[in-house]
Amino acid sequence: MRTVIGNADFTLRAGSATFKAIDNPPIGMMDVTVEWGSASNPIDVYATDGRSPGFPNLQAGQCTVLARAEGTGKPKRLTFSNPAANAVYNFWLYNAGTTTESGALEIGITTNGPVTVASPTPLPGGGTADPRDNLPPGPITQAKVAVRSIDTGGFNYRDPTQDGDGNWVVHPGEFVVFDFSQRNGAGEKCKWINPPEWNVSDEDGIVEVKGSSQPFLLRVDILHKGYFEVTGEIDGIKANVLPVVSVSQGQ
Repeated sequence: MRTVIGNADFTLRAGSATFKAIDNPPIGMMDVTVEWGSASNPIDVYATDGRSPGFPNLQAGQCTVLARAEGTGKPKRLTFSNPAANAVYNFWLYNAGTTTESGALEIGITTNGPVTVASPTPLPGGGTADPRDNLPPGPITQAKVAVRSIDTGGFNYRDPTQDGDGNWVVHPGEFVVFDFSQRNGAGEKCKWINPPEWNVSDEDGIVEVKGSSQPFLLRVDILHKGYFEVTGEIDGIKANVLPVVSVSQGQ
């Protein structure tokens, strides 16, 4: 039985990339279909494990690529097997053309039976479960920070994109959420001892950090143009460094 587990619209300038992450899909055969407007703008599609921090890393051969579809021809399709229930995947799109292109991505999975989402069981007295309870054991061997969402205003969201230099692109006035994830030696999201510590290198005061009840999320307002970096650490394991550039709309 095939079930759609993710979809997204995208708009990519020439030479830029974006991604969609899928966490913990059921065991089965994954498939990806990408359709867009003009065949003269090739859209390359890649499936990687969740440890891939950015498209330049993928291009440099530093990511585990599970499937790829490159070159001319549309739509693009990928298939690969998901053998583990705790896997995390990134699906990368790269505009190898010469002009801006828009399209849509659909991610599905074929399983032996229907995909069901279990409802959480309320705890006696209204307590809250420890989010580590159902995770595989550590120790943590890898940590990653990534762009989770970009709100352009009024809960209108756009795709996170990287420019040709590998910088994640934001604009003044946007509200950006960064996500922290941790994995054990098997590549599974795993238990942790202490929550992550975020580190924002921002000499020019480009961002204003907002409060968050979720320590694995960093929430910031983008105040003006400039460059900053985001990284972090958890249980002694340092995460990758995200380079971020804030530019005016249309740049």
